Amino acid sequence: MSPQASPLQTRILSQLQTRFSGAQVVGQRLNEVDIAEWLGVSRTPVREVLRALERQGTLVYEPRRGYEIVQPLDPETGSGADGDELLDERVMREMALGTLKSVISERALLKRFAVPRGFLNSTLRRLMRDQLVEPSPGRGWVFADIGPDALRDGYRFRQIVEPAAILCDDYAVDRKTLDALDRDHAAAIESINAMEQRALFELDARFHRVIAAGAGSRQLDDVIRRQNNIRRVADYISFVRPERIRQSLIEHRGIIAALLDNRRQHAAMLMRLHLEVSADETFAHLNHDLERIRARGSLSSPADSAG
Repeated sequence: MSPQASPLQTRILSQLQTRFSGAQVVGQRLNEVDIAEWLGVSRTPVREVLRALERQGTLVYEPRRGYEIVQPLDPETGSGADGDELLDERVMREMALGTLKSVISERALLKRFAVPRGFLNSTLRRLMRDQLVEPSPGRGWVFADIGPDALRDGYRFRQIVEPAAILCDDYAVDRKTLDALDRDHAAAIESINAMEQRALFELDARFHRVIAAGAGSRQLDDVIRRQNNIRRVADYISFVRPERIRQSLIEHRGIIAALLDNRRQHAAMLMRLHLEVSADETFAHLNHDLERIRARGSLSSPADSAG
């Protein structure tokens, strides 16, 4: 929570951390109304706490489904050898660098990342839910092949399906949801240099989930989530480029405005252009970012294969 949080918001956060701690809560959903009734408070401070947790990456908001816990609400969860850097980020960086290949034993992963077993298991469960890793019975874990080819294929796929989703029959996104999304984009543009990269990525991913949800297809929702997770791996190794991020958020607002005006053809065209520009920007910097990460020498040597 920010230093400006009210005493009531601080108390609400403390209650949530007590009730929703530990790896077993990952995947559970939180409802603003239910929490307000449980704590005997109004919905407004609860809403502010949930939004703050979303900004820090502990929760993810999905239209029509509410908030999902993606990290336990323990204050210390995720801290490890790299200070404030979450274990998720460290694992994803190494996936993008291609150092987590083949089958890797849990013992080798514990040695590599030097974190408690509980932290590692929580991260592996989240990655497994996101289809980025899967267990190999009796041998360890198999990590998805996330590289330039996968990213390129993902962008190509999204350029086909996301504009088409906007044009499908009975497409509809709740106006209040779009208005709230637009306000959050406006606030992010205003404070772009002060926001953490994780918060910016979550806002970007939320935008694409909201737009896709308008098609009313759970299968499409799952595909967009999967593509967001693949992009997340690349984004975790990227260095923040504020001007491009600001421009991307402005492009998002243009799409939102077109949808609010019920100009779906225009919104679909803007989405296609946005994805084309985003792909060009990603690949213009990807190799350079990878080289800078390697040059820093902050990553350990590749993990041992299962043994």
